[in-house]
Amino acid sequence: MIFFETEADPTEWFLMPLHWTSKNEHEIADWSATCAEIMYRRHKKWWRSPNRDALTNRFRHLIEAHPIPDVPAHQAFLYGADPRRLPQPFYALVVQPEGDDRDANLRIVVQAAEKNAVRPPDIEPFNSDRLGPGMRCLRYFGDEGELGVSLNYGWWSEEHQVYVSLRTVTAEIGWLTTNIDIFDEFARSVWLNSNPE
Repeated sequence: MIFFETEADPTEWFLMPLHWTSKNEHEIADWSATCAEIMYRRHKKWWRSPNRDALTNRFRHLIEAHPIPDVPAHQAFLYGADPRRLPQPFYALVVQPEGDDRDANLRIVVQAAEKNAVRPPDIEPFNSDRLGPGMRCLRYFGDEGELGVSLNYGWWSEEHQVYVSLRTVTAEIGWLTTNIDIFDEFARSVWLNSNPE
């Protein structure tokens, strides 16, 4: 099995468990409380009304909203730098190659040809020292009368012979584009590890 690793600040980027059942209620409660405590301690100097219980519930609701196998991801990270808003999920997965056309496959991985686009996607080369040359795609789409945007990163891993995908989706287009440098930095911090300790 291949795991996604990152050197991003763990007090801003939380690894969210995806494989859980009702039997793991205690572990989920512990995870939610731990994330809330980390966020509380990081921001309590400027945050006027920190509420650990409210933060714990936010993390718990996020994990409960991601039932397996409905989420097409191998791992998920939550961007939680601002405790006033719900942490933003970023989904990481590996995709097996189909055919030899790397450019065409990367376009599929970054969802450049998905339906419901309201304008042509913004596609750019996106290189990472850890994963090599890749692609980034901002895709604007309409969903039940609402405008949304997906931010997608994709690479071909020569070492593991798979495509790598990192993506997020939001209706907060201005917020996402304002923070895109932060998300680019996170994407460049990710690598694959087939032998975790």
